[in-house]
Amino acid sequence: MIRIFSNGIRKIDNLTAFLAEEIDAYGSFDFSSGSSDSDHVRAVLGWGHKATAEKARRFASEKGLPYVAVEDGFLRSVALGCEGAQPLSLSVDPVGVYYDATAPSQLEEWLNNWESWMTPELEERARHAVRRLRLYDLSKYNNAPSFTTDDELRLRNAVGARPESRLILVVDQTAGDASLTLGGADDEALSRMLADAMKEPNAVVVVKTHPDVVAGKKQGALKHIPEGVHVLAESFAPLSFLKMFDAVYTATSQLGFEALMLGKTVHTYGAPFYAGWGLTVDHGKVPERRRARPPFEAVFAAAYMRLCRYVNPVTQTRMEIEEAIDLLAEQRRQNERNRKHYVAIGFRYWKKPHVRAFLSGTASRIDFVWDVEEGLRKAAACGAEAVLWSSKCTDEVLELARALNVVRLWRMEDGFIRSVGLGSDFNHPYSLVLDESGIYYDPKRESDLTKILRSVPSHPDRDRLIERSRALIELIREHNLTKYNMPSDPATEALCRSFPKEKRIILVPGQVDDDASVKRGGGRIQSNRELLEAVRARNPDGFIVFKPHPDVTSGNRIGRVPEDVLARCADRVLEEGSMIDILPHVNEVHTLTSLSGFEALIRGKRVMTYGKPFYAGWGLTVDEAGPEVKKGVGLTLEELVGGTLILYPSYWDWKTRVFCRPEDVCFRIVKGEQPEVGPWIRFCRIIRSIRRKFSKN
Repeated sequence: MIRIFSNGIRKIDNLTAFLAEEIDAYGSFDFSSGSSDSDHVRAVLGWGHKATAEKARRFASEKGLPYVAVEDGFLRSVALGCEGAQPLSLSVDPVGVYYDATAPSQLEEWLNNWESWMTPELEERARHAVRRLRLYDLSKYNNAPSFTTDDELRLRNAVGARPESRLILVVDQTAGDASLTLGGADDEALSRMLADAMKEPNAVVVVKTHPDVVAGKKQGALKHIPEGVHVLAESFAPLSFLKMFDAVYTATSQLGFEALMLGKTVHTYGAPFYAGWGLTVDHGKVPERRRARPPFEAVFAAAYMRLCRYVNPVTQTRMEIEEAIDLLAEQRRQNERNRKHYVAIGFRYWKKPHVRAFLSGTASRIDFVWDVEEGLRKAAACGAEAVLWSSKCTDEVLELARALNVVRLWRMEDGFIRSVGLGSDFNHPYSLVLDESGIYYDPKRESDLTKILRSVPSHPDRDRLIERSRALIELIREHNLTKYNMPSDPATEALCRSFPKEKRIILVPGQVDDDASVKRGGGRIQSNRELLEAVRARNPDGFIVFKPHPDVTSGNRIGRVPEDVLARCADRVLEEGSMIDILPHVNEVHTLTSLSGFEALIRGKRVMTYGKPFYAGWGLTVDEAGPEVKKGVGLTLEELVGGTLILYPSYWDWKTRVFCRPEDVCFRIVKGEQPEVGPWIRFCRIIRSIRRKFSKN
């Protein structure tokens, strides 16, 4: 058994996944606080060198048991742990603690023998991971905004930097921090650090103080900062912030290692884990144990890829750093987009939880207003950004928003991998899209999706994007995933197997006649009836299968085709079942603007479009109508899927209540997991069912 005294460790999600190796070696966890049954304890686990771990350390020492130290990893979360954010990574050390220079650690042992485990493949992975951390501006915590060129200009002006000036950053830490005490950085060393920085030729010194000091929660480690030295209290994402400095002076802060990621000169005045290996200018007493001279990639690999373990909070399984970067980058992207005040306009009560989730962030604020004009006026008056469901963004609404000088107007719409069950049945969405420019189904106005797709071939992380896209395509194909993921119907599958093999089987997916995608993207064709007639006229000898839209079949929306038209234009009408039952048995899909055309492309089917859907015009479909907005580039299927399913939508996991990725949503859907709805929504379902019953009678 593994004895754990800490209640804090007990509260960590997915602890068994993080510590799978220790469980295999020593057995399951024991959270009892006393010494009873100690004969069954084979190891002790504690939180680093915190005071709360001293009891655990004493117990391990008295019983002669191994002590395993856990700590937050170097890529932890968006929000802070004290705010309740669960860790994406933990460091696990059976030898010591990485920030304790007074004793050996696992990290030191690995780095002293780095040549025995460092391979060319691992070196390339480390180099690639660093490049992606810089690209996405990721650090241990990721709730601070990126440092922009405007921020840099303001700081340069504030400190009086001239073109020839060398900007020097001195990193303050909190007084009594364990990494200072155990890293050998006393008050004298900290004073010397600041004095040495000020002696740099043409130096303009900036002291970066800790946010906890600014908040009044803790005191700074630097006892005296001379007049004329600029103290920066604002928090920024470290990698973008550190770019502007020529050198960094630190005692033991992780900022020093992140500065090494950027190729900066780093002076250390304590003994952080990255000092003493020949990568830094060391002014403190570094342990003589650190004999080797590993390259930077080896230090990174040891710390971020071997010492740290990563667990996906949705799948609750271990993952490599590449996937952790994917997930953390997406969570940070959503958090940064939502760093604002929103006025959500015209949303019904049952949709408000969706809006709150998808607009959430560490610095977000949401006000709900029902009336459109009132909401736009409120947004304009307080400098907020307006959010409306896309169908409510009429030309009149857009004109009013412009007249009122609303800062920005966002259109919200369901995503492409939405739920297990229909949206019209009030099911919570796993994905939504927010589009500032237009909306994906409206070809008359260039949408954010069009811009994203046009830029995919030159995306700075294209290789990883294509790798994820290819895996996502296989996942969708393997598990027959669609937008609504309705249950399969054996009877429909049996009917599909009876289609004539000698004929060209053409699937025509029905849509909702008054759907905005039909109205805006259908062109001359504006109904299921007109589409069927057009397909039959083009394909007099084809075997045409018509699949009405589920919302039309269920009676939720309009779009039924007259029986005489069905008899004349369709060889088979399949009201039951879902697209996954039919697509394997057809040769082609002919559609107006239906998402089924995109789903057919994913499955390798020939697709002909009669309207102007978002996936037309990229060289992957046969298009009867030309695009109103020139696409400009051709795309591969992987590029189309990467832009459409990975870069454009937002994904929310209702169980862990965090932003996630399409891969994670697919995991939930494959397991058939759909969030439970509240009593209000259940009541709405009952009322609608009663109304349908009476309307039929």
